[in-house]
Amino acid sequence: MNEEIDSVSVQSIKTKFGRAIARACALLCMAAALAGCAASGFLQESIDAYHAQAGRISLGQSEEEVLRILQPTQSRLAANYRKPAEEYLQDGKRRKIYFFRSRSFPDGLVTDDEFTPYVFEDGSLIAIGWTAIGGPKTQAQTRDRDRDYDHYFHGRIYHY
Repeated sequence: MNEEIDSVSVQSIKTKFGRAIARACALLCMAAALAGCAASGFLQESIDAYHAQAGRISLGQSEEEVLRILQPTQSRLAANYRKPAEEYLQDGKRRKIYFFRSRSFPDGLVTDDEFTPYVFEDGSLIAIGWTAIGGPKTQAQTRDRDRDYDHYFHGRIYHY
C-alpha cells in the first residue's frame, strides 16, 4: 500500500514539475517575443521622431545645436540599432560625422543606408547625407522571399 501511495505521490510530483517547467518555458518565450516587439517599436518611434525634427536642421548650424535637436530622437534605440560617430582630420580641419537612424529595411541587418549622416567641420554643419562622404558602405539586402513578393509590411506602412 505504501509503495502504491509513494508511486502516486512521485507521479503527482513529476506531473506538477513538468507543468511548472512548461509554464516557465512559455513565459520565457512570450517575454522574448515582447522584447523583440518593443525593440522594433522603439526603432520605428525613433525613425518617426527623427523625421519630425530633421526639417529644423540646416547647413551652418553648430554641432551643439544639431545634436540638441536630433539626439533625443535616437535616445530609445538599443546600441545595436545605432551607428557610432566618426571623426578625422582633413586639410588640418576636424571633421566629425554623426549618424541618425532614418530608415529601416526588413532584411534583419543594420546597414549604412538606414542612417543619415551629418558632417561637421570645426563644429559647424557642412553636409547632410551620403553624397558628401562617398555614399554608404553597406546596403540593405534583398531576401529570397522578398523577390517572390512585390509588397511587404513595415511598421504601420504597407509597401508594394
